[in-house]
Amino acid sequence: MAQPIKGTGAINFPAELHKRKRIILGELKERTLWFIKLRWWVPICIAIGTGLARWIGVEFKASALLGVACFILAYNIVFYFLSRRIEAEAYRKEYIERFTYWQVGFDYGTMFLLIHFTGGIASPFIFFFIFHITFSAIFLPPRSTYSFAAIAAVGMGLIAVAGYLGWIPHHVLSFEGRSIDLSGRPFHMLVILSFFAGFVFITALSTTAVMRMLEKRILDLAELTEAVTELNDKLNTLYTLTQAILSKQHLEQVLQIATSELTRVMEVQAISVKLLSEDGKFLRYAAADGLPPGFMNRVVELERSPLNRRVIEGEPFVTGHVTQREWFQFGEDLSAAHLQSVQFVPLVVESRVIGILGAYSSRPERFGQDELNFFRQAAGLVAIAIENAQAYEAIENLIQERSRFMNRVAHNLRAPLAAMASMLEVIRDGYLGEMNETSRNYLNRIDRRVQGMLLMIHELMTLAKSQSKRPQMEVKAVNLRSIVSRIQQNFQEEVGKKRLAFEVAIPEDLPEVKGDPEMIEQMFENLISNAIKYTPEDGRVGMTFWPGGSGMVRMVISDSGMGIPKNEMSRLFTQFFRASNVQDVIGTGLGLTIVKEIVDKHGGQIQVESEEGLGTTFIIHLPVADKIKK
Repeated sequence: MAQPIKGTGAINFPAELHKRKRIILGELKERTLWFIKLRWWVPICIAIGTGLARWIGVEFKASALLGVACFILAYNIVFYFLSRRIEAEAYRKEYIERFTYWQVGFDYGTMFLLIHFTGGIASPFIFFFIFHITFSAIFLPPRSTYSFAAIAAVGMGLIAVAGYLGWIPHHVLSFEGRSIDLSGRPFHMLVILSFFAGFVFITALSTTAVMRMLEKRILDLAELTEAVTELNDKLNTLYTLTQAILSKQHLEQVLQIATSELTRVMEVQAISVKLLSEDGKFLRYAAADGLPPGFMNRVVELERSPLNRRVIEGEPFVTGHVTQREWFQFGEDLSAAHLQSVQFVPLVVESRVIGILGAYSSRPERFGQDELNFFRQAAGLVAIAIENAQAYEAIENLIQERSRFMNRVAHNLRAPLAAMASMLEVIRDGYLGEMNETSRNYLNRIDRRVQGMLLMIHELMTLAKSQSKRPQMEVKAVNLRSIVSRIQQNFQEEVGKKRLAFEVAIPEDLPEVKGDPEMIEQMFENLISNAIKYTPEDGRVGMTFWPGGSGMVRMVISDSGMGIPKNEMSRLFTQFFRASNVQDVIGTGLGLTIVKEIVDKHGGQIQVESEEGLGTTFIIHLPVADKIKK
C-alpha cells in the first residue's frame, strides 16, 4: 500500500535498472555490428597470407585454406543481412546474445578447419583462438567466455588425439624440405596443449575482468552524461519559467508555459496547477497539461480532501501507486487515465500558499528524491509567476475601470458643455440684445473656460480609448501627403488669425508608413495644435519629412514658440503635465501623452529638442510600410 512521504520519495529502482540495461545493450549492439565489419577482412587476409606463404616456399594445402576463406565470406554475408534486425530489436538482449553465439560458433568451426589443414597442433593458427576468447568476453557474459575457452582447449585436444590415432587425415607444414610434424611426439603435443589450455583460460579470466571494469566505466560515464543532460534540461526549464515571469503578463499564458515545459522536461504524463480560493476553502484546477479535458475548472473542497489539505499546510506528497481513493477528490478519473504515480507540492509566495503543483505518471514508483527537489524549485518559480500575473491582471482591470469611468464622466459632461457653448455664441452674436463692453468681456472669458473644458473632455476620451485593453488599430499603408494636406486645411484659419508662417516640406517620393491612419492624423493634429497654441503672433510652424535610416520615415514638427524649461523636459509626456511658462494658455496636459501612446503603438520613436524662448522641435520616426494592403 502506498504511503505519503514527507519531504522525500521512493528511489526509482525500476527506472534505474531500465536505464542501465538500455546503456549496456546499446553498447552491445554497436560491438556486434563492428564484429561483422571486422570479419570482412578475414578472407582477404587468408588469401594474402596463403599467397605470401607459397611465395616464400611454405608448403601446405592452399586450396583448402582458400575454400575456408570463401566459406567465411559466405556466412559473413548471411550475418550481415541478419544484423539488420538488430536495429529493430536493439533492446532485446536475447536476440543479440543468440546472434553472437552463432557468430562465434561458426568462427570456431572455421578456426578448427584452418588449424587442421595447416598442421594440427603445430599450426600457427592455434593462437588465433585468443582473439575469439577476447571477442566473446566483449559480447557475452563471463560464463560464455569460459565455455568458449574450454571448447577451444577440448577441440584442440580432440584434433591432436584424432590425428595421432589416424582418425582424420594428417596435414603438415613444410619449408625447404623440412616439415613441422608433432603427430609422433605425444609428449610435445601434451606440453603444447597444456600451455594452450592455460593460456586461453588466463586470457578468458583477464579479458572478462577487464570487460567488467570497462562496462562499469561506460555505465558511470553514460549515467553521468545523462545526469548532466537531465540537469541541463531542468535548468533550461527553470530559465524558461523565469523568462515567463518577466515576459508573460497574463495568468493563462504563464500557466500554459509552466505546465507544458514541466511535462516535457520531467517526461511525465501530466502536470496540473490548482489555485486556492480567497477564502481558503476550495481548490480549482486552473491549468492541466496532459490530464483529461474534464479536469479543467473542477473544484476540490478541502474539507472533503485530506490529501490536498495536508499539501496546503506545507507537506509534499509522493506516491508510486494511486490506490487509496479517499486521498483524491477525483480518484476514479485518475484511474481511468491510467495514472499510477503522483507528487504534489504547495505553491508558496512569501510564506503564503496560493495553490498546489502536481505531477502525474503512468509508471509506478516514478518520482524519487531528485524529482521532488526539482519540483519544489519549479513550484517556487511557478508561484511567483502566478502572483505576478494575477497582480498585473488586477492592475489592468483597474486601468480598464478607470478608462470606462473617464469615458462615462466625459460623455456626460460633453453634451451640456456643448449646449452652453452654443448658447454663449447666441448671446455673444447679439441675437438676444446688445451688450456693453464689460458684459462682452465676461462672456468671452466664460466662453474660453467652456472651450477649455470641452478640449479637456475630448482629450480625456481619446486617452481612455488609447489605453483600452484591445485598442482598435487598423494597420495599413498610410500616405503622409494626404494627411498633411488635411492638416494644412484644418488649421488654416488658426494660422491666419495669428499670422503664422506654416511651412511644409514633403518630398514627392516619400514612402508610406505602417500604421493606423486616424491615429497618425490625430498625432499630427495634437502636435500642430500645440505648436500654434504656444507660438506668438508672426511666428513660425513647420513640418518636414524625409526617409530615415533602417526602414523608417523621419518627421520633424517645429515651432518658434515659448519653448519648454530645461528642468521640466523629463516630465513632458506625463499625464496632465503643463510647463510652468504656459499657465495663461488653455490646455489640458494630455495632448503629448496621447502623441507618445500613438508613437509607441506604432513601434516608432520620438525625441524632443527645446529651449525656453526659442521654440520646440519634435522628431518622430515611424516604420516604412512593407507590402501592406491599403
